[in-house]
Order: sequence, then C-alpha cells, then structure tokens
Amino acid sequence: MKKPTVTKLKAKADKLFSEYIRRRFAEFDGFVSCFTCGVKKHWKEQQAGHFASRRHMSTRFDYKNVQVQCQACNIWNQGQQWKFGQYLDLTYGHGTAEELMQKSKEINKMSRIDYEILIEEIKEKLSELD
Repeated sequence: MKKPTVTKLKAKADKLFSEYIRRRFAEFDGFVSCFTCGVKKHWKEQQAGHFASRRHMSTRFDYKNVQVQCQACNIWNQGQQWKFGQYLDLTYGHGTAEELMQKSKEINKMSRIDYEILIEEIKEKLSELD
C-alpha cells in the first residue's frame, strides 16, 4: 500500500484540527460562539480562525492560536486580529498574543511522522468529544 504524501497528510491534519477547534467548546446542541464577536452558530457553520496566520507552521496547529470564528470575522474582517489578540490575553493570560506572534516566527518543518502523530492526537481528542 502506497503511503500518503506529506501534502495529503497536512490536508488531513488541517481538516481534523479544524473540526476539533470548532467542536471543542460547542454546547450539547452543537452551537458554539465566535471567539471575536460572540455570534452563535452550529459548529459546522463556523470556521477555525488563526491569530498568527496559518502559513506559519510553528503556530498552525497551536490550540491557543486557533479559535472558533464566524465567516464574517475570519474572512471579511481579516480575522479581527486586534480583538482576537485582546481575547487571547483575557482567556489565556497577559502576553499570550505576543508569545504566539514570537512563536510564529520560529521555523518548523513537519515530517511525515510529525503529521501522522498529530493526526492520531487530534483523532483521540475528537473521540473524547463524542
């Protein structure tokens, strides 16, 4: 059997991570609030918004860096980064936003094994939500 490419593993990790982020704080009925504006929608209608851009691999899969956002905040309002940073500091402690911005500048090249481990970790977290 042919092993999936690193690109396919990255896409799978992205998909599972996004689902976990959108479901982790959802209420029993599946509704969850946008981190930046508070609008409540079903987790399937929300997005996984990144404080430090997802192009930075060192923070792409960081559980603090990625929060539930509605499409308006995440896409149309460029992630509401200033407000996102304020709420990160309120939620996780003063300086969290700055720490994430510094972490985003680190180089992190993920290997096939790194993705396989991450995928299993996320699958386990998702199964805990069921």
